[in-house]
Amino acid sequence: MDSIKWAFRWAGRQKWRFYTGIFLTLITVGLIMAEPFVFRVIVDDVLLGGQFERLTPLLLTSLGIAAVFMGAKYVNTISWELLSQEIIRGMRRELFSRIIAQAPAFFRQNAAGDLITKCTGDVDIARHFFCWVLPGMIESLLMAAATLVLFLIIDPLYALCLFVLTPVAALLALRLGKKMRPAHGAVREQRAVLSTVVNENINGIRVVKAFTRESFETDKFTRENERYRDAQLSANKTWLRYAPLLETVSQFLSVINLVVGGCMVIAGRVTLGQMQIFTSLAWALNQPMVQMGMYINDAQRFFASCEKLIEIYYCRNPIQSPEEPAKTGGIRGGISFKNVSLQIGGTDILTDINLEIGEGKTVGFMGPTGSGKTVLASLIPRFADVTRGAVLVDGINVEHYELSGLRGAVGMTMQDVFLFSAPVEDNIAYGASDAPFERIQKAAETADADRFVSSLSEGYQTIVGERGTGLSGGQKQRVSLARALLPDPKILILDDTTSAVDMETEKLIQKRLRELPHKATTLIIAQRVSSIRHADRIYILEDGRITEEGTHDELMANRGYYYQTYLLQQGEAEGGADNGE
Repeated sequence: MDSIKWAFRWAGRQKWRFYTGIFLTLITVGLIMAEPFVFRVIVDDVLLGGQFERLTPLLLTSLGIAAVFMGAKYVNTISWELLSQEIIRGMRRELFSRIIAQAPAFFRQNAAGDLITKCTGDVDIARHFFCWVLPGMIESLLMAAATLVLFLIIDPLYALCLFVLTPVAALLALRLGKKMRPAHGAVREQRAVLSTVVNENINGIRVVKAFTRESFETDKFTRENERYRDAQLSANKTWLRYAPLLETVSQFLSVINLVVGGCMVIAGRVTLGQMQIFTSLAWALNQPMVQMGMYINDAQRFFASCEKLIEIYYCRNPIQSPEEPAKTGGIRGGISFKNVSLQIGGTDILTDINLEIGEGKTVGFMGPTGSGKTVLASLIPRFADVTRGAVLVDGINVEHYELSGLRGAVGMTMQDVFLFSAPVEDNIAYGASDAPFERIQKAAETADADRFVSSLSEGYQTIVGERGTGLSGGQKQRVSLARALLPDPKILILDDTTSAVDMETEKLIQKRLRELPHKATTLIIAQRVSSIRHADRIYILEDGRITEEGTHDELMANRGYYYQTYLLQQGEAEGGADNGE
């Protein structure tokens, strides 16, 4: 019931349809109960009593009941359908909002395929429940209750004989529900695993082909597909252990009705017409027993899926805006790291980081892979919060800023460039969708993207494929840089932004960035010395600590990591000459 109550929060303005559905179900059940009484009169009074003048009105009454029943049934079905669509519309929207509001750590712990399954397959199971299962269960219960009352009114002994198997059916239904819930949970989990395998292979298809691992991935998919089949078969076997028993119990009712009813008619306890009522309404008792097993099966599938949806709904991003954000006149771009340390999963990522970046200055970060450069920069827009110490922007702890205001002042390019399946213009304008085309083109010119974009088949309206398919690595990086520059951020974080472009293009981009009229505080993370040699300050990170800092000349004179990297990239002869500058 908690799952149903949770899902109903999205019924919104359509909630009245739930009560309308119950009301219309009462009407349809009432009509089902009424029709056998018409047949009783036809049998007892017309056929056996000879009152043939009443036949036509009774037949018209029967047709009228059927017509009203069909109309009420149609409106009832539409009502439940509209209610279910309103619920899943709100549910899917809210779940998507909760997912994209999560911190990056959330997506390291939850596979993309599993999240996709939750927003699609699990939500569709919820729609099926509210559209068919819940109204079906309500109708079956009301029909069984109404039949019980009528039978007891007509003849209590006859009714008790028919209801002797009801406790058996109820016990079987409860056992079925208890067994099916974990079975459907296993099916749901394996479906998520299967979705993850498909998602990973589609996103990593180039790697798969580059290493000729098609057979390996096909075998892996086959194994998971077989596990999914086994989970489905296990659930179906559980269902088949109980469903035939429920149906057998319901069929026994027909036999009991025939034997008991026949004996009572012969004994004169009930009329043939009354037996006709019992025979007709035995269906109203049989059908709920048969269908309740299916409804319980589908309900347990809904509860298993709903548990996963509720997990996402109540999962909260630990990084939130403060209740009373700091009041500022706008971010200017001064950055300070004060004794910053960061642990993730018990592992030290950063240790005692202290640095000052003046407003409008450019600093570079270099170091071995995994030394913490990207994580360090991600602390500024609060993609993670420090374990100890503080990150300040304009002298204010970033944890005191409104998140939207803080991140809106930061422009970023990522190591793994992501472009949406949309026109190039829309990708560049992603952070400033209302920007005029002139500004978009200017940002592209600064990033040296305008030339190749203009040469595309439809220029800026050319649609790039998912993740930028159709563009080279260097082209994607330049579009990403243009996207970061367009909102005119106060802080610019460039993470390995020009690693895929040639040296001449890199120099041109650096020159244009230095010539920008409104210079942002810029953090450049790079492996190339050429990308950061002109920075006002350069920091070397190793094992999460700053081991060197200074200008290009100072670090060259220090002959540490920076110097060795320069020699590897430029050659000893050029390194020696440059060191003498």
